[in-house]
Amino acid sequence: MSDSPEHVNKEKFQISAPIAIVLAGVIVAGAILYTNANPAPSAVADANSGNLPASVDVPAPKATDHIIGSPNAPIVLIEYADFQCPYCSQVYPTIKDIVDNSNGQIAWVMRNFPLTSIHPLAAGAATAAECIAALGGNDDYWKYVDAVYTDQSSLSAGYERQLAISFGISASAYDDCAAKNPYQSRIEGDSGDAIASGGSGTPFTVVYSSKYQAAVPGAFPEDQFEAVIQSVKNRQ
Repeated sequence: MSDSPEHVNKEKFQISAPIAIVLAGVIVAGAILYTNANPAPSAVADANSGNLPASVDVPAPKATDHIIGSPNAPIVLIEYADFQCPYCSQVYPTIKDIVDNSNGQIAWVMRNFPLTSIHPLAAGAATAAECIAALGGNDDYWKYVDAVYTDQSSLSAGYERQLAISFGISASAYDDCAAKNPYQSRIEGDSGDAIASGGSGTPFTVVYSSKYQAAVPGAFPEDQFEAVIQSVKNRQ
């Protein structure tokens, strides 16, 4: 006969504060991973019927963003991403196809949302991306994104440095930037904007227009992204 919960001595459930904190972190991390792997269907279900989820409010696209296309495009997909997140690499080709096939009507902005509690390499990868953008320009930034999402298993400080040098960036300039990390406030600001708009995991993508913003929280397939995009267009 096994003990049922009511027969277990209560002393067995006394958990020290440090262990409780660790357990809480594990629970939160697990919830984030579950959310990313199983995005809430309500995020796009209403869009398929022509109705949108509640509007969010993230900063408008701007010239300093990492962007493919024009910040003045009618629709901009603003993705808050984590370079170590497997679901970000999963959604990467989906968003790329949508933007490539839009005839310039949809642009793509990528901002930072490293989930440092579960992805220990995410913060360094975000810093590397910002340094590469600053030293090599927007094209090199997107080369970095493509390389990382093509092979996340290689992600490391050494790999990021190797990529920067392969793009023609000075090794000493990159090393100086990576060490000083002058873009930490930008990374934290991006993450704060995502959280303020309901982002609890990555990818967290906002379908943005001048009239309306709708969030797509997860790695949805292309047809469901298109449903949200069309619904936002209908609000123009």
